[in-house]
Parts: sequence; structure tokens; C-alpha cells
Amino acid sequence: MKQPGPSLDRLIEFQKFLLPFHHIERVIALKHQERRESDTEHSFSLALIAWFISAHYPNLDSSRIVMLALAHDIVEIYAGDTFFYGEQSLLDSKAERELAALNQIKQEWPDFKDLTDAIEEYEARKTSEAKFVYALDKVQPMMMVLLAEGKTWQEEHITLDEMYKRKIDKVSLSDEVLPYFEEFVTFLSKNDQLFQGKVTKK
Repeated sequence: MKQPGPSLDRLIEFQKFLLPFHHIERVIALKHQERRESDTEHSFSLALIAWFISAHYPNLDSSRIVMLALAHDIVEIYAGDTFFYGEQSLLDSKAERELAALNQIKQEWPDFKDLTDAIEEYEARKTSEAKFVYALDKVQPMMMVLLAEGKTWQEEHITLDEMYKRKIDKVSLSDEVLPYFEEFVTFLSKNDQLFQGKVTKK
């Protein structure tokens, strides 16, 4: 019987498309492991955490949030991961590389418009759901580094002050996520052995 949805061949092709996503390593170290977190692990964790939190906010569409979280980094299949504290040249080219990647995905997957629509919604950050996922995407890595006892912060010589200054404007886009960030910063400021310095709020 013919399926109303994509063919089996197309599903296998999509799984093949996703394979590199499993192997894109982020800079975030994993607790008690010598390897780094992958894009797949990050996106899955972000989606579940976002679902967990958003379920308590009736003004947010949890289903949409899960889709946005799962889709938000898919462009990295072609653009690669750009470390939040990485080289300035890579940070400067991030938007251009990711736009090119999005256009490539649009060409390759015209039959999955929901995916590219979700990526565009996330990047535009105009909906409450997109702002929520964007802000939470700045907090989830902090939890991972904390659970790995500050390994990434120490290896990359990141201070709590620097992290706060770089993230506060981004996290402030979401009224729902901001209190978690502020509470986290307060907690970390009392555990400054994880960093090279102390936070100074602006």
C-alpha cells in the first residue's frame, strides 16, 4: 500500500543527511568522558529541557518549541559548529555560512518545508517560542559545563564575567529563561573556582 507521506527511500536519504550531525563535535566537554558533546546530543537535550520548562507557560506552544529546538542547529551539517567564544573571523562569518547552509537544505529538502521554516523562525527570533529556544540555547551549555566540573571553562580560559557579558543580552530576549540564567549566574559566582575570575554584572 502506498504511503501518504515520503517514500522509504526518501526517509533513508534523510537519515543519511542527518548522519554528519551526529559527528559534529561541539567544544563542550562531557562529564567523565574524553570526547565532546555532539550536535545531536545538544539538540536532543535542548529540546527536552525546553519542553520541560515550556509546559509551565501557557503562553508558549510547547510543540513548536520542541520543533525549533530540534531544528535550530541543523544548518551546522554544512556550516559546522561555531564556538560561542571562538575566533572572531569564524564568528564574523557565522551568519553568512549558516544562510548558505539553509539555502542548500531548502534546495535538497523542498518536501520538508516545516524544517526550513523552523530554522528561519529560530533565526528571526520574532516569535516568543523562537526567543525562548534561542535564550535557552545559551543556558543549556552552562549546565553541561557545570556537570563536567567546569572543564570547558577552564580549558578555554572563560571567566564568569565574560560569559555573563556575552550572554545577558541574548538570554534577556526571553522573560521565561532570564530568571534561570540569573539564578545560575548567582550560583556560579559562589563557586568561582570553576573559572579564572569573578562575575561583575553590568
